[in-house]
Amino acid sequence: MAVEIAPKLFKNTGISHLYQECRPRYTESGVIGKILVFMKVPIEQPPYGRAADIGCGTGLSTQHLLPHFKDVVGIDASPSQIEEATRCNTAENVRYRVGSAEDLRMFEDASLDLLTVGTAIHYFKLDKFYKELDRVLKPGGVFAQFGYNHRNTRPGVVGLSLDGFTDHSAQEEVNDECNKVFQEVFETLLGVEGYQPALDPEMYGVDPPSGYIDQNRSSGELLHPCNLATLMGLLQTLGLWQNYCKESATDSQELANRYWRRFFNILRRISESPEDVSMKQHLTFYVVLARKPSQDHRK
Repeated sequence: MAVEIAPKLFKNTGISHLYQECRPRYTESGVIGKILVFMKVPIEQPPYGRAADIGCGTGLSTQHLLPHFKDVVGIDASPSQIEEATRCNTAENVRYRVGSAEDLRMFEDASLDLLTVGTAIHYFKLDKFYKELDRVLKPGGVFAQFGYNHRNTRPGVVGLSLDGFTDHSAQEEVNDECNKVFQEVFETLLGVEGYQPALDPEMYGVDPPSGYIDQNRSSGELLHPCNLATLMGLLQTLGLWQNYCKESATDSQELANRYWRRFFNILRRISESPEDVSMKQHLTFYVVLARKPSQDHRK
């Protein structure tokens, strides 16, 4: 059974702020463009209809829908995430609400043209969520889920790479050592039982509801620019990290400091300011798209 930690995961504004500042931007992967093409929405067309982003977090994915839809609603189970989203996104056509993926009562039947889920599907109780999804989508409406992961890169692609040190004699060795620590982080986090069942849907998405048509699945690589501070901030926002700290009674900041020192001591071999070394995190992302039938022949 997957660990149900979503409502408590971002229980303080500090973590929500890290989420906003350190998580990758979906524009770096072209996800929103893929959704619009699937919906057959020309970029130059005036805003479309109504969209909802479920599990919106601090609105990192929600905000990219705003130029293309007249009305956008972001829903998240965490009050601190919604507070941060509201603070950071003040456009007139967006609203953020605390709510559950399994109870979308704030939406009327057949009222949404698009429903998105970005890096959150692994928290949902799918049977209940899919009932609500099917209720609120218009006939012909689109369900889009997307996300990224930190461990399943293409063969031969490391999780981290350094920028601007190609001529340094120790660059390759330092890069390899950073990746060994990066891999060790995830081996440590996975050492606590309970979260493993959530990993597959987190990394690859899930099958759309039965009977949904035009199903399309794609994947690619996302390069996320970071430095030591943003890398450690990103790691602290992961559900995997939060669950490890909870189950092992480990203080999150102490764990972050431990790995900060490991990375810092490696990076100081190529820079007098290790905290300022520019890196790229190599992530794989997925996009799963499907359309609710215009006429329901599933019964």
